[in-house]
Amino acid sequence: MALRARTARRRILLTLVLLAAAGGLALGAGFSYLYNFPELDYLQDYRPSTITRLYDREKQLIAELYHEKRIPTPLSRIPVTVRQAFLDIEDNRFYEHPGVSYRDIFRAAARNLIEGRYAQGASTITQQLAKVLFLTPERTLSRKVREALLALEIERRFTKDEILEFYLNQIYLGSGAFGVEAAAQIYFGKPVGELTLAEAATLAGLPKAPSRFNPRLHPENALQRRRLVLRRMQELGHITQGQEKSGAEEPLRLAPPVSSVHPESAYFVENLRQRLDRRFGPALYRSGLQVYTTLDLKLQRIAHESLLKGVDRMNARRGFAPAPAQPLARPPRLGAGYQFRLAEVKDRTVRGVIGGYEAVMPLPKEVDPVHLREGDPVLGRVVRVEAEEKRLHLEWQESVQGAVVALDPSTGAIRAMVGGTNFRRHPFNRAVQARRQPGSAFKPVIMAAALSNGYTPAHILIDSPFVRRMPGTPKDWKPRNYTDRFYGPVTLRTAMEQSLNLATIKLLDQIGPQRAIDFARRLGLRSPMEPYLSLALGTFEVTPLDFTAAFLPFAQGGVYARPYELERVTDGSNRLLEENVPVTHQAISPETAYQMRLLLRGVVLEGTGRAARGLPAFAAGKTGTTNEYRDAWFVGFVNDLVVGVWVGRDDNKDMGFRAAGAAAALPIWHEVMKAWLKGRTLDASTPPPPPGITLVRVNAQTGLLPSRWCEGKAGAEAFVQGTEPAEGCPPKSSLPRFLQEH
Repeated sequence: MALRARTARRRILLTLVLLAAAGGLALGAGFSYLYNFPELDYLQDYRPSTITRLYDREKQLIAELYHEKRIPTPLSRIPVTVRQAFLDIEDNRFYEHPGVSYRDIFRAAARNLIEGRYAQGASTITQQLAKVLFLTPERTLSRKVREALLALEIERRFTKDEILEFYLNQIYLGSGAFGVEAAAQIYFGKPVGELTLAEAATLAGLPKAPSRFNPRLHPENALQRRRLVLRRMQELGHITQGQEKSGAEEPLRLAPPVSSVHPESAYFVENLRQRLDRRFGPALYRSGLQVYTTLDLKLQRIAHESLLKGVDRMNARRGFAPAPAQPLARPPRLGAGYQFRLAEVKDRTVRGVIGGYEAVMPLPKEVDPVHLREGDPVLGRVVRVEAEEKRLHLEWQESVQGAVVALDPSTGAIRAMVGGTNFRRHPFNRAVQARRQPGSAFKPVIMAAALSNGYTPAHILIDSPFVRRMPGTPKDWKPRNYTDRFYGPVTLRTAMEQSLNLATIKLLDQIGPQRAIDFARRLGLRSPMEPYLSLALGTFEVTPLDFTAAFLPFAQGGVYARPYELERVTDGSNRLLEENVPVTHQAISPETAYQMRLLLRGVVLEGTGRAARGLPAFAAGKTGTTNEYRDAWFVGFVNDLVVGVWVGRDDNKDMGFRAAGAAAALPIWHEVMKAWLKGRTLDASTPPPPPGITLVRVNAQTGLLPSRWCEGKAGAEAFVQGTEPAEGCPPKSSLPRFLQEH
C-alpha cells in the first residue's frame, strides 16, 4: 500500500511539473518577443577571441598568446562529417526545434524525477551557446529559464547555420582548445578539414565533459565516447555500419603536444609579452594581433643549447659528475656530487637513477614540485648510502645559472635572449632582471675613457702594489691581480689583454673615477656608480642586456644603438598598430672606438680570451671575473654580432673551482659564435682605420718605436694623429734602475 501511494504521488508530481514546465516555456516564448535582450547585440557583431602570434625576423612562428585558443573558421570550411557528428550526439533535432526542444525537456524532466536526481539534460545546441556566451554554469531553475529564453531569442535573430557556426567556433573542447579548428590542431596536428570520421567523432564527444573524455588525459574514456558518437550517427542514418565499425577500430593517433611558446625562446617571449600587455591590455589575448620581432630563432636555439651545455660543464667542474649509465663498481662516497635526470616526483621527493642505484632526494621548501618534469636535470650530494638496497640518499643542490644576449651592432636589434636554463622552473629573466657586478669586463670602459682623454694604447702603466686608506674607516684597501703577481711597467694594451687589476686601478686614479662614470653614461650604462677606485674592478651592478649593449660602440665605429625587440604590430586586418625603427647616435669618437676594437682584438689573440682565437672572423672581446668567483662574463663581437654571456649563482655565492670568465663564460660565447659563423668566412684582418688614426709599429713592452735596443716583439698600434711615439727604445743602461729590473 505504501509503495502504491508513493508511486501515485510521484505521478501526480510529475504531471504538475510537466504542466508547469510547458506553461512556463509557453509564457517565456511569448515574453521573448516582448523583452529586448541587450546581450544579443554583442552577438550581432560577434568577434570571437583570436590568437595573437609572435614571429621571428624570418616570420617563423615563435609563440601564441591567448586566454582562449580559438581559430575562427566559417561553417563552409567545416566538413559535413564534423558538423553531423556534433549534431547527432548533442542535438539531432537542431534544424527542427525553435531553440528549445520541448520533447526533450519533458523526457529529461520525467527521467530526473523518476531517478530522484539530475540524470539527464535537455539543452539544445542553441541553449549551450547561450550558456557559454552569456551565463554561468550553475544548475538552478532561474538560470535554465533564462538560458531557454535566450535560446528562443537567438533563434529569432539568427539563421540555423549562423548559430551552428557560432557554436562550433565557441565551444570548449579541452586542452585549452575553443572551437573545432583549434581542437583539430591541438589533438591531431591537422586542420579540421582533414579530420577522419573517427577523429571527428572524438571531438564531437568532448562538449559533454571536456576533461573526462579528453583523449590525452583519458584515452579509454575518449574511445568509449567515440564509439557512442559513431553508433548514434549510424542509428540516425548518417553513416553506414561499415563506417561505424572502421571508425571504432581506428587507433587513437594524437599529435605530440605542442607548446604555445618554443621553450628555448620563453624568456624572450615573456619579456616582450609584458611590454605588449602594458601597451594593448586585454586586447593582446583576444584580438588576433600579428607581432613581428627582431629575434633570430636559429640563433636563439644556438644560444639556448650553448648555455645548457656550458652550465652542465660548470656543474661538473664544481664536482657534480654526470650520473653514469653503467653500474658503479663500488658504492659512492659520502659527499659525492652528481647530476642526474629526474624520473619521478612524489610526496616532495625526487627519484632517479645513478649508476644502477636508486637516487632519493627530498625537495627543499623553496622548490615547488609543480615546476618539475620528468627528465629535468637535478643536482645532489650523497648524504647516506644503502649499499645492500642499492639506494642513495642525496641533499638537493642548486645549479649555477646564466644568461646570453645577442645584438645586431648596426641596429641594436635583439637577435637572441636567454635568461636562464629552464623558464618553467626559473622564470626570473637574468638577461634583463639580474643585476650583477661586471668585474674585469668593465676595464674596457675605463681604458676607453682614458683614450678619449689623450692616452694611447702604448701608454706605460706601473703594475705594482697599491694601498689606499678606505674612506671613513681605519682599514687599508690592498687590491691584487688575479695571478697574485706584479708585472711592473706595462703598456695600456698589455694591461687590457692580461686584465691587470693594479695597472687599471692606477689608470683610473690618473683620469679620475668621475670621468670614467661620465664615459660609461655615453655607452648607455645607467646603473648607479660611486666615484671610487674600486670602480676599476667593476664594483657596481648591471644587467647582461645593458652591459652587452655598452660594447656596441666599440664594434660599430662609436655608434650606440638602443636595444629593441619589437619591429611592428599589425591587427587582423593587417593595419599597422606600432612600428619601431633603430635609434642610434654617435656615442664616442670613431677614433676611440677603433682603438678599442684593436685592443679587444688583442684580448682574443694574446690575452685572457685566447680560447676564441680560431673563429673565422675578426673576433674581439673581454673576460670578466668578480671577487670569489661570484660572476663570470665574456662580452665580445664579430663583424655582425655582439654577444654577452654571464654565468653565476642566483644566491650570489661563489661558484668555486676558479670560475673565471675565461673558464665559465667564454666557452659558451665561443660556442654561440662558432655556430653563428658556421658555413661563413668573414674578413678576419684588421679593419682599415678611420680618418684621424695612424697605424704605427711599436715595441710591445715599451710602446716605443722598435730599435736595436728593444726586447720582445713589435706590432701595429692605433694612434690618434699627433700622439704616436717619435722615439725608439733607449739602451737599457740609460733607464732608471727599477725599469731595468723589469
